[in-house]
Amino acid sequence: MRRHAETAKLLKKLIIILALLISACGGGSGGSGSGPMTQPPVNSLESEDPAPEEEALPQIGFTNVTNDSGLDYELRLDVETGTDDSLTEVAGIATSGAAAGDYDNDGDIDLFIVVGDDGRSLLYRNDGNLQFTDVAEAAGVALPGPHLTGPIFADVDGDGDLDLFMRGLINSSVLMRNNGDGTFTDVTNDAGLLFLRPKGMSSAFGDYDLDGDIDLVTTHWGSPQDRSNPGDTEHLWRNDTEGNTIVFTSVSEAARISPSIAQLSDPNGLFYAADYTFTPTFARIDDDLFPDLLIVADFNQSQFFHNNGDGTFENRTDVDVLIDGNGMGSTVGDYDNDGDLDWFVTSILYPSNDRVENSALSNFGNRLYQNHQGVFTDVTDEAGVEDGGWGWGACFMDFENDGDLDIYHTNGWQASLEPPPDFPDFEGYKMDTSRAFVNQSDGTFLEQAAELGLHDTEMGRGVVCADFDNDGDTDILLLSDIPILWRNDEFGNEYIKVRLIGTPPNTEASGARIILSSENTSQIREISIGSNFLSQNPAIQLFGLGSDTTADLTVNWPDGSETVMTDVASGQTLEITQ
Repeated sequence: MRRHAETAKLLKKLIIILALLISACGGGSGGSGSGPMTQPPVNSLESEDPAPEEEALPQIGFTNVTNDSGLDYELRLDVETGTDDSLTEVAGIATSGAAAGDYDNDGDIDLFIVVGDDGRSLLYRNDGNLQFTDVAEAAGVALPGPHLTGPIFADVDGDGDLDLFMRGLINSSVLMRNNGDGTFTDVTNDAGLLFLRPKGMSSAFGDYDLDGDIDLVTTHWGSPQDRSNPGDTEHLWRNDTEGNTIVFTSVSEAARISPSIAQLSDPNGLFYAADYTFTPTFARIDDDLFPDLLIVADFNQSQFFHNNGDGTFENRTDVDVLIDGNGMGSTVGDYDNDGDLDWFVTSILYPSNDRVENSALSNFGNRLYQNHQGVFTDVTDEAGVEDGGWGWGACFMDFENDGDLDIYHTNGWQASLEPPPDFPDFEGYKMDTSRAFVNQSDGTFLEQAAELGLHDTEMGRGVVCADFDNDGDTDILLLSDIPILWRNDEFGNEYIKVRLIGTPPNTEASGARIILSSENTSQIREISIGSNFLSQNPAIQLFGLGSDTTADLTVNWPDGSETVMTDVASGQTLEITQ
């Protein structure tokens, strides 16, 4: 822009000089003329320097680029569920999910997607410029299902490439080892991940015992459970891998997740003889090095487990605060930039002022839990994020790269399923619109999905928020009956992206924190290998800087060591090795 302005100024000066020369020579007629010379009029605009061009204001908006992306499938829910009628409803919940990560180590984010109960899984290799190619057959992961759920990429064996894990509603689980050549091998049976509890949902990985490898936490919705004596609930699995042999051991009882997770005493909750957990996350809630555990669950069963640092957890759920009711999706991040991780949970907002007592559906809607050194406070009403319809997957993300985290989440309910009898206003959720809550930097949010171009009425479930085209802003993949890829067209604000390379076997540095400080912002990100609801974001982190062009970075690694970088220029992706 500056070069164009200087060129225009020079041209205008040349025009003025040329005009004066022509007039001095008697104009352009070629006659000598004996009368007085008349000066041609000079445009007053040309006699002055042009006004400085106004600096372009940051722009924000999204464009649906699905048709040109190569992402092409249609969800089908056709397979018979046998004698278990409850699978019909569960299949309508766990319709589609995606793992997101760079499985081929070529520098961009690939996708593995499960598509309902009738059809093979898809591995979309990212070829750049928002172009994807399905290579599932060649990679050996065109899995036929049925009812595969909650896929997640994670380097479980610590060899530097991303393996693939997923649960199932009927099948136990699947673990595919990445061979490092673009193909995968099924190692499920040898790894010991043989679940006895059906109806698996979402999963997350993190090093809860700080022994250097990443452990597994997973959930099951509707799995039968004896509340008085639940036994091994199969939520927490310790990674005992040695060398090339991947091994996981179920430790829910030893770690004291069970029986507590099945026996939460909640006056707002209903008591069911089943496990209704949905979305787990490892996160350092109280700021020590040991990852705590957040588990979002249906029917007032969302819970917070504090890591004791000795291989065990303490259930610190405050039932007067964690009141999300029908907890579905989860996202964790520092939305208020005060240096600790807050927790947003999607739920269902009952569309009536007349609250129904002992209802299976929530009276409270979404919940935003602000964290203060390991203690949560419900700030939903002040923040203005309660109304998300029938919420599902969610992301904290910076829509406009202005330096604070916004919230995107999808929603909706299957029109083919009958509503509960105590819910007369069910019809509205068939046309539920996604929510885009824009952070106003004062503790409040403004819903602006329509203004941002994110207005849709699809029956969404999972979401992935990632910079798929590597242009320095966060795009969105919505997983519904069809995929919808939203390209972020943000322009005008600065950014820095950071990819951490941890010491093996924790090669993605799960649990590490990145602290960024610049002239106008201070932010943190924590590396999480987790779920938004049946789907994950990649481990690479993107910081919006607003107008700031440099920043200082500090990486707090999982072992307590630090890496410090100063005066880092914006507009680049850093790889920082432990």
